[in-house]
Amino acid sequence: MSDRRLKILLSNDDGYRAEGLAALHAQLSTFADVEVVAPEHNNSAKSNALTLNAPLYVHKADNGFRFVNGTPADCVHIALTGLLGYRPDLVVSGINNGANMGDDTVYSGTVGAAMEGYLFGIPAIAFSQVDKGWAHLDASARRASDIIAQMHAQGLVQTAPWLLNINIPNKPDEQLGHNRLCRLGRRHAAESVITQISPRGETMYWIGSAGPALDAGEGTDFHATEHGHVSITPLRVDLTDHDHLGYWAQTMARLSSKGQA
Repeated sequence: MSDRRLKILLSNDDGYRAEGLAALHAQLSTFADVEVVAPEHNNSAKSNALTLNAPLYVHKADNGFRFVNGTPADCVHIALTGLLGYRPDLVVSGINNGANMGDDTVYSGTVGAAMEGYLFGIPAIAFSQVDKGWAHLDASARRASDIIAQMHAQGLVQTAPWLLNINIPNKPDEQLGHNRLCRLGRRHAAESVITQISPRGETMYWIGSAGPALDAGEGTDFHATEHGHVSITPLRVDLTDHDHLGYWAQTMARLSSKGQA
């Protein structure tokens, strides 16, 4: 372990005023130099979106946090490409107000912020509380901070980049279970879209709630958190369907052959 203090870039998708961000910042600051660059407003479900068709502005709040009128990925991207002026050891996102498990990770702005750090070659972690409402937030922040401190002590931060998605049950310290390595579960399809009529007589559409867990068996993030444990899932960005490359190679060969006929 290096004696140098860890340098952490901290972001989120709930906005720079979110309680989860403040709680995690307070805990991490006890052993690391933490710089916050977070969205101005809630940006849930923005995934990896970058703002390319409008200017972005950075302001500093009265609590010392910097905030951006953009997405979570915008915040991390701007920070790493010029705003900070140095390369942090770790990118951390959260603590999110609600779970990011199973299929949620594809849409999650919390995960998107961490993934942006990973794409820049920096180890990154996304933290979320399982239930909304910030119950037992201090305990979640302590567990998140402890995980990072232990990883730093074991020399796991100054390494090749990795990306972890961590979900913490809303429980007090004494009721929080073990850290469990998990795979992502799966959800049923989302609930039906909700329609309303606007004051101008136009139909408005609201995206429905996420569906219930479909694959929540032992070994999944859903199963671990349901039993009071902290789920830790290593993620990868490579979406290639490696298992079926052989099938598609044969299919493409047939298509090419027909195209030349």
